[in-house]
Amino acid sequence: MDSGVLLAYYLGEQVGEIAREEILESASTTVYHSRLCVSELFYVLCRRRGQRIAADYTRAFLDSGHSLLRDSDEIDMTAGACKCERAISLADCYVIATAICHHASAVFARHERDLDSEIKKKPFEVEVVFLEDLVN
Repeated sequence: MDSGVLLAYYLGEQVGEIAREEILESASTTVYHSRLCVSELFYVLCRRRGQRIAADYTRAFLDSGHSLLRDSDEIDMTAGACKCERAISLADCYVIATAICHHASAVFARHERDLDSEIKKKPFEVEVVFLEDLVN
């Protein structure tokens, strides 16, 4: 899962409501993420709401039971290979790599121009889901 999903949830955005309903409160959903996701969650919340709130929200997510932190040499190398081949951010490569290594879907809050462009050129080997597509 991309940090944008969590940010949408914690910042009270419409896409965040979908994240809550479909992912964060679903007993049948497993949420994999990397350390980079945690760092991005913290720094964006810190910039928007302050360090104390960022720490509280980030800790709440990590302690929630929804957080399955996955880091490994395999994910690092898969993310590196993705970055070598694709014109997308390293953070997005980590989302894709984590999904590949855990046979899961890569979940993003919103479409991004560079990611959409790469999907059009050559689809990823995992399903890529954009929560904004689920908003009515």
